[in-house]
Amino acid sequence: MKKQLLLFLLFCYSFSYSQLAIIKDKDGYTNVRKENSSKSKIIYKLKENQAFWFNDTADEEWVEIYIPKDKFCMNEDNDSYISGYIHKSRLQPIQSLSKPLPQEINFKYKFKKFEKLNHINDGNEKFVSKIDGKKIWGTDGNFPDIEIEKINLFIDDKRILIHEVLFNNLYECNGKISFFKKENTYFIYQLNSDGAGTYELLWVIDKEKGVKQRLVGTHI
Repeated sequence: MKKQLLLFLLFCYSFSYSQLAIIKDKDGYTNVRKENSSKSKIIYKLKENQAFWFNDTADEEWVEIYIPKDKFCMNEDNDSYISGYIHKSRLQPIQSLSKPLPQEINFKYKFKKFEKLNHINDGNEKFVSKIDGKKIWGTDGNFPDIEIEKINLFIDDKRILIHEVLFNNLYECNGKISFFKKENTYFIYQLNSDGAGTYELLWVIDKEKGVKQRLVGTHI
């Protein structure tokens, strides 16, 4: 129980911008091992362009990683992630990727003012724990000011649909947007906050197949 709690706290309080990554492996996948040893049990296979969090340590060969069980991070508890190790030579931080040309990608939010009467909330007038039955991203227990009405995304003039179920619990989504690219996969990163409820958001978009992942995590 203590180990599970520690893992959850490490996830909540240590992940930051430099700790999002994908793999680089000519085989197209990388083995995730239970311990930091090539002899350790293989517990998962990370696929190419699959994003995850990592916790860089003093270990010169291995890096601890955290993989969301749900590729859209719709749930958030201490059982939502698996942890393991990959060899550092297979690690490719998101920010080390190339950046797409400005004309390649057009990503814009359409915002609207948050109206309490349009939602069902759990809490009281001073503190809210959930909105419409979902975890709130972007506030620290208070009601948000803005919500997303729509996301417009075009890659090479091709429209990519992002369904509202993937953004209707993301609030105060006003941070700077950074774009990265690997072949036909695009990575859209933001750090959002109302001043206290800071969180990071990563969209992983395949040019042909659309949204592949939505990673959301607490940032301190």
